[in-house]
Amino acid sequence: MKSILAKLMSLVFIISGWLPGLPAVLDSLSASLTGVPCRVTGSSSGFLDNLPGSIKRLDENTGYVDDLLLVFLRRDTSFPRRCKIFRSIKGHCVGWFEPASLFVLESEFEGLDEMNALCGRLMEDDKVVFACGSFAFKHKDDDTPSDPFDGLDTGRDIWDEANPDGSNWWLEAVEARNAWGYEPFFNSIKIGVVDSGFDTTHPDLEGKIAFPNPYLEKQNRPGSHGTHVAGIITANANDIGIRGICSNAALICVDWEREEDQHWIEDIRIVFGVGYAVSAGAKIVNLSLGSSGGIPEGKSQYAPILMNAEGALVSIYMAALLDRGYDFIAVQSAGNGDKNGNPVDAINNGTFCTLTERNSIDGAFGVSKRAILDRVMIVGSARNLGSREFMQSGFSNVGQNVSICAPGSGVYSCDLEENGYYSYKTGTSMAAPVAAAVAGLVWSVNPSLTGAQVKGIVCDEANAPFIAEQITNGYWSDIPYRPYRMVNAKLSVEAALKTLYQTGVVTGRTVDGSGNPVGCEITAVSHGREFVFSSASDGYFSFLLEAGEAEIRFGDSADTIKVNAIVDEELNLGDILII
Repeated sequence: MKSILAKLMSLVFIISGWLPGLPAVLDSLSASLTGVPCRVTGSSSGFLDNLPGSIKRLDENTGYVDDLLLVFLRRDTSFPRRCKIFRSIKGHCVGWFEPASLFVLESEFEGLDEMNALCGRLMEDDKVVFACGSFAFKHKDDDTPSDPFDGLDTGRDIWDEANPDGSNWWLEAVEARNAWGYEPFFNSIKIGVVDSGFDTTHPDLEGKIAFPNPYLEKQNRPGSHGTHVAGIITANANDIGIRGICSNAALICVDWEREEDQHWIEDIRIVFGVGYAVSAGAKIVNLSLGSSGGIPEGKSQYAPILMNAEGALVSIYMAALLDRGYDFIAVQSAGNGDKNGNPVDAINNGTFCTLTERNSIDGAFGVSKRAILDRVMIVGSARNLGSREFMQSGFSNVGQNVSICAPGSGVYSCDLEENGYYSYKTGTSMAAPVAAAVAGLVWSVNPSLTGAQVKGIVCDEANAPFIAEQITNGYWSDIPYRPYRMVNAKLSVEAALKTLYQTGVVTGRTVDGSGNPVGCEITAVSHGREFVFSSASDGYFSFLLEAGEAEIRFGDSADTIKVNAIVDEELNLGDILII
């Protein structure tokens, strides 16, 4: 009988490779025929709402999902071998995510010691790449810290990059308008957003939001925070409200919260959310979430253990997806300080923020830790001081893991109808989607770039000339600190263009009849493409043109200036009189 059964199981394993929907059926069949505890509900997201475990608190801010383990198997693990592995710890498979070869096991244990013992036993099998618990961190309720910002709603239609101000200051600060001037080079791109829910009916988000599968679409509950983040990234380029930085992007959205009163961030929900978005085509995944410094202050004895385990988990997960050919960037907010709003080291913000050189796994699924670290972008928040001067927001977490800063204090974006469709919000939650959107523009210009190359362009000092100065509040003295540069959409897009074309730069200044600087619209026609740029109130302009002949028109003038852009050279037109 055993011999016959073995042959049967071998046969169904072969068949399972042909029919992708069959594994769940086979697991159930295996359990009934052999008694092997190998139940699987399937790889759809629905199983996340039926997980057997509840959160077990370790202390006020940290915990884990009881009786659940996350197990990565080698891709060549046969069906019978998989069942044997699960049976070795009396485990039941309750869900999986095939692209990452990740399985969710239910197995009874009491406390961290028993959890670690079970994981150790699993990892004795050479088919197990990694095993760990699903940890949980307390989500900080206040996602919009109190922080002053300069500029009131003085007019959304007033643009002046030389003096960022008003409700669009954050767009001016990253020179979004002149980045949009290169729109003829933009291709479509998908950006993932794992957040607290999205208003798909918002007039500025019409046609922008999709979900990885019907189940996640059904589970979406429109929320203010998620809608605001979505608007920052891709609000439509229309005459309504605002324009998102990467309005050519479509969003792949995942509502990560289990229920209305969910105040814990569970690893399992975040990594599955990222995986669903990436497997649906997202090249960048924004995560404006975290424990916001709920772990630190030296009060949790479990924090170092959990952060190291979490860093290992996300590095393995990213390695598995990269191995499958899913190249992407994970962009996470640095966090909004401790419970008192004081900045702490960003590694305490959970999930991807925990990833370091020390706790990342090298060589898992054949992927180096360097390849993983180069695809994680942690974003701090900056506030506006005016005249292209910026300062780190007083609440923004810091440390060596922070990759770059972006506007995060007083950002005007989409909101729910009950809030008037638009609102100001403050936090690193607002800064992260700014950086994610800029990365989206870069990747849309040159889709052949790798995730590491895109991050390299966005974070390159040459493409981020403005520095968010350190705030001197005394809390950063014991945290490794380095100057944080402000993300810049225009220069990042231009860097991407240089990877495709031979270009020259055109510069100058627009002035009025008295020789005073004046802002103006600039239209350039090059190689059959029309581009629209602008000079700011200081009159200065600078833009790239593909090498060769071009025509430039300033303001409403019917006259054009013929130029010849020369590779890697600057063509200074001097003062241009605007009548």
